[in-house]
Amino acid sequence: MGPSDVRPSLFRSALFIQAFLVLIVPVAVRAQQKFLPGSDDLDASMAEAQTQAIVGPASAEVERDLRSVDRSLIQAFGINDRLAARLLDPEFTWIDRDGRSRTKSELADGLILLAAGPDANVALQNYGRVALLTGTHRLSPDNAPALFARVWVRRPSGWRLLLYQETTAAEFSVKPASYGVTRGDWPARCDNPCRSLPYKPLSPEAQEIVSSFMAGEKAQFDADAETASRILGDDFLFVASDRAQSMDKAQRIAAMRKLRNAGPLDPPPAVVSMAVWVFGNAAVMSADQEAFSGEKLRATRIWAKRGGQWQLTFSQQTLVQ
Repeated sequence: MGPSDVRPSLFRSALFIQAFLVLIVPVAVRAQQKFLPGSDDLDASMAEAQTQAIVGPASAEVERDLRSVDRSLIQAFGINDRLAARLLDPEFTWIDRDGRSRTKSELADGLILLAAGPDANVALQNYGRVALLTGTHRLSPDNAPALFARVWVRRPSGWRLLLYQETTAAEFSVKPASYGVTRGDWPARCDNPCRSLPYKPLSPEAQEIVSSFMAGEKAQFDADAETASRILGDDFLFVASDRAQSMDKAQRIAAMRKLRNAGPLDPPPAVVSMAVWVFGNAAVMSADQEAFSGEKLRATRIWAKRGGQWQLTFSQQTLVQ
């Protein structure tokens, strides 16, 4: 074969390779796109990978970012700036000191309702894609002291406020919560929330959390401090309407041991409705509950998965007045 025969062959080969690439490359790209996450999913995955290692006290960088965005939001509340709504999660709920619940849409023109006196005793706990800020401030118009909790969650677009709850001290409540008092003259039962709930978890993780919640409520009813100790995280914090100060794990367990020989107890408040949001190894639970004695409560709880077990790290209850 001479040089004149080689050139046409090379030309035909080049055309064949070009045609092959035109056909196969789009198919390969589509196949790759099918198995790669979208930009939002990728952002969320990266955010989770970066934050899941930070559980407990936040790292300096995460703490700085969270406190900055929280401060910006609180300042916006004070001047009724509607731009603050951008930092509220689509599922945002505010539970005020009277136990009234308001959604993001209901607060669209009244964000100033969220304004309060300067925050004090602020503590920050980070659980990966969930962060909790707690502290105290005073509420208008009666200058009532309140314990507050702001629950932030990490979305692909950044940190967003999911829940904001306030609980006033006992002397500022219209009526004190009386659940949990002993009653020696009647046999008590605890079906809801010890054995059943009017709530169906939507994922295996949510089911595990609900199971831990029910086991913890049963342990409370049985004054079973050992079981409760396994379910409560070492950093557990409990805020209730019948006390002016929060309670830590050691205080909660001590109270349960004290009640062990005190006779039958009222069952824990029954769950009326519940919602659970799972964010990797952290979860947020919101519930409306009703005590045996008739009091209605709104509760926020935070769960963290540690050593394969979901532990309760925070619980705040506000009495519906």
